[in-house]
Amino acid sequence: MDNSLLTVYKSPFQKIRLGGPHNGGYVFADIPAIQYDVLLAGGIDRDILFEHEFVHKYNCSCLAYDGTIDSIDITNSLVTFVKKNISFYNNHASTNLHEEIESNQSIFIKMNIEGGEYEWIESLTSEHINKMDQIVIEFHHVTHKPNVLEKINQTHYLIHFHGNNCCGVIENNGIDIPTVFQCTYIHKKYITSPELNTDVIPGPLDSNDIEGDDIMIDYPPFVLKIEVPSEQIDNTSVEPVPSEQVDNTSVEPVPSEQIDNTSV
Repeated sequence: MDNSLLTVYKSPFQKIRLGGPHNGGYVFADIPAIQYDVLLAGGIDRDILFEHEFVHKYNCSCLAYDGTIDSIDITNSLVTFVKKNISFYNNHASTNLHEEIESNQSIFIKMNIEGGEYEWIESLTSEHINKMDQIVIEFHHVTHKPNVLEKINQTHYLIHFHGNNCCGVIENNGIDIPTVFQCTYIHKKYITSPELNTDVIPGPLDSNDIEGDDIMIDYPPFVLKIEVPSEQIDNTSVEPVPSEQVDNTSVEPVPSEQIDNTSV
């Protein structure tokens, strides 16, 4: 896989985090005055705090999908639970979300479906993805599916990246890539002059998935390393003073007859 597919850019807007700590919270750009039509959330388990906080902040509806649970406590009428898994096809137990995407215009995607993200994204058309203002998603073993990153990168910039410290890293073309990571994409229409990210990962909004050390990342393509060109480094040292310029003369002693030894 070409590592540049994971190039991280600066967010054009302030980032915020909604949801709980660890794997239940997500970081994304707080786009001013945006009006989302819908939050499509795949993978809920027993944690629906992100969905509740999102619809409260942005006053939009949410369809929350998870076929592995029977129900979940909903405290906001804008959130609807759907007992289906996200997949690349539709049947009584699964949905590819094509109909939901086609019936909306400004869409926020939250996807954490334990490896099912690849077949789902491959099922989407470019028109589907173009309707997504932001995408927060967890990827697993992404080096095996670079075509999925290529597809998203056509219309979106990667603006946030955080390695999940549960599963270590994969070495790919000379760099370590977290085996599992959460990331955020924003539609290119919001960035007129993209700039590479210079902030070390993890950032202040990130949270470990499990107890233990986080995965520290300070190298490209995730973080631009700013190096001072060698021609700008002052390697000059202080030149020694030539011996002929050194004043080695000593102070002449005062003749004893000129010393006043009288006391007050």
